[in-house]
Amino acid sequence: MSNWTYFQAQRWASSFLKKLNKDPYAPEFVLKMIHGWSDADLLMHNREVMSDDEKKRYQTAILRIAKDEPTQYVVGKAPFFGRTFVVNQDVLIPESETEDLIEWVLQEMPQDQPLRVLDLGTGSGVIGITLSLECPRWRVTLSDISAGALRVATANQRLHGTNLRTVESDLFTHLQGERFDLIVTNPPYISPNATELIDRAVIKYEPPLALFASENGLGFYHRLFDQVQDHLTEQGVLFGETGFDQEESIQRLFTKLQPGATIETKHDIADRMRMIKAWDFN
Repeated sequence: MSNWTYFQAQRWASSFLKKLNKDPYAPEFVLKMIHGWSDADLLMHNREVMSDDEKKRYQTAILRIAKDEPTQYVVGKAPFFGRTFVVNQDVLIPESETEDLIEWVLQEMPQDQPLRVLDLGTGSGVIGITLSLECPRWRVTLSDISAGALRVATANQRLHGTNLRTVESDLFTHLQGERFDLIVTNPPYISPNATELIDRAVIKYEPPLALFASENGLGFYHRLFDQVQDHLTEQGVLFGETGFDQEESIQRLFTKLQPGATIETKHDIADRMRMIKAWDFN
């Protein structure tokens, strides 16, 4: 079989995946992530011929995608907030909702002050590393219950040149006596009974520990709301990502556990509640 140009490779992959109702943008995404190309770069290289080795690797990648493996895991990379991060099956694939959360944090918090910041349940580290790069004066700690996730976060620190403290901890277990000006979290918030609403690729490949929580998805937040006042400074603020169907339930839980504190919700572009901000815990 003759060698393909990059354009021919994408045409084959798109046709193959289209028959299986898979992501039509996956073929170009794979090439862009592997080579570090922009859209313009990909166009410039379209007529170049692939080597035999690359052709085989590209076909293997497309076959993995055809079997529902997320494209980001196939290439081991995912874009986030204008940067590229390492990902594997120890961590969630970063999504646009988490970028919205970071935007909200940056809008609300003073970027020029040396805040003590905790990225709670850091996973791949995208939240904490991004906040550190956007706000170099912030002193960020990355924590996660998963040693595997922290290894990915460490790889991303090397990739982006940060040297943030990492702590292996279930919630605040190994952060006793520490207080932060800002805690940001994208915790597990999906009910184990809601799997029929989730893409099967997510169920098959993404880490359950980072996806599911008891109490109809609010188990993590129950523990967090119960303890967070002991780990925030007097003016400290909590930001978190939530499920789109939890607007009422998470506010009821918060008011029950923190009757004197304040909570605000924020909707995404589709007008679904996806984020909370909470303060006045003292």
